[in-house]
Amino acid sequence: MTATGSEPARPGATAVGHSRAGPPLSPDAAPPALPPPALPPPATSAPPPEPAKDWAAETADAIERLVGSVRGKTSGPLETLARALVYGLVALIVGLAAAVLGAVALVRGLDLALPGDVWVAHGLTGGIFALAGLFLWRKRTVKTVKV
Repeated sequence: MTATGSEPARPGATAVGHSRAGPPLSPDAAPPALPPPALPPPATSAPPPEPAKDWAAETADAIERLVGSVRGKTSGPLETLARALVYGLVALIVGLAAAVLGAVALVRGLDLALPGDVWVAHGLTGGIFALAGLFLWRKRTVKTVKV
C-alpha cells in the first residue's frame, strides 16, 4: 500500500475526498443533516427524596449551641469583671508605690536644695501635704441627715 495510489497509507485512514461511509464527497454537496438535540426528561411533580437526617448529630449540635450561648452570656461578663478587678488592683499597688517613692524623692530633693538639717525638708513636705489635704477636705460633699 502506497500513499500515492487510491488506497490509504495507514489502516483506518481515508483517502482524500472519500468517507468511510460511502462514495466520494463533492465540494458542492451539503453536509448531512444532524438529528435534533435530545430534550431533557419531563419534570416530575414530586421533589427528589431528602437524605435521611441524623437526629443524634442535630441534637448534639443544638445542645452545643445552647451551652455556647449560656457560656457567652455568663462567662463573658464574669471574665470582664475579673480582668477589671485584677488590673485595678495592680494599678492601685503600682500607684501607691509610685506615691511613696515620689514623697521620698521630694524629701531627698528638698534636703539637697535647702540649707540646714533634714527637718527643714520634712517640715516643708509635711506643709505641702497638709495644704493638699485641706484643699481636698473643702471639695468633699456633705451628707445631710434629717432628724
